[in-house]
Amino acid sequence: MDYDTILNAVGEEPEYLFRTSRGSAYGHYPDNSTVRNRSGEGHKDKTTGLQPRSGKTVYMDPADVNKMAGLFQSAELATQFKPSSYDKETKSGTAALTYTEDYGPRKAGSVIHEAQFTTVPKKGLIPVEINRSESPRGDSGRGIHWGTPITEVVPRGMGRSLAGTPAQMRSGAGSTIRDLNLQKLMATGGAVKMPESYSQGGWKLI
Repeated sequence: MDYDTILNAVGEEPEYLFRTSRGSAYGHYPDNSTVRNRSGEGHKDKTTGLQPRSGKTVYMDPADVNKMAGLFQSAELATQFKPSSYDKETKSGTAALTYTEDYGPRKAGSVIHEAQFTTVPKKGLIPVEINRSESPRGDSGRGIHWGTPITEVVPRGMGRSLAGTPAQMRSGAGSTIRDLNLQKLMATGGAVKMPESYSQGGWKLI
């Protein structure tokens, strides 16, 4: 999926553009939210196109995502994914998956797994898009999108513009989102917004 669609629709310059292993393109914004241009590649659901803007997005090691995602998505467990710490200078912290109900000797609040995260997209890390940090019993954890490893990152000012070519993007030439006619863009699709159901929860730290 292309970056132009994100640049056209959001009306705000991202700090980073990046792509993941299944072909989806993302824009990462200063408030640590993202917009995803979804690819159907490698998915059972072949739906494509812009997804609602996340509440917050963090980036984690694939090994940690593998330990957390399945449990968060289990309808048999009541869990929450929340930050334990965050340093604004290093843009890094730790997050924990915890129980929100008692399970035998494991009480509500018990940590299932804790791991490091960053709010800067980097190759090899997985984007974790958070719209609702809680997954109550009976829910399949739809409030968080656990992505696939990042394969490329494009810093601010080097995004593909409407007239940009791959060569221009690599060299930094061509116009940026600041050159776009925002009124025209809004008329043809409007901004991508966070879902009204977004629950910020403990992610106020970032």
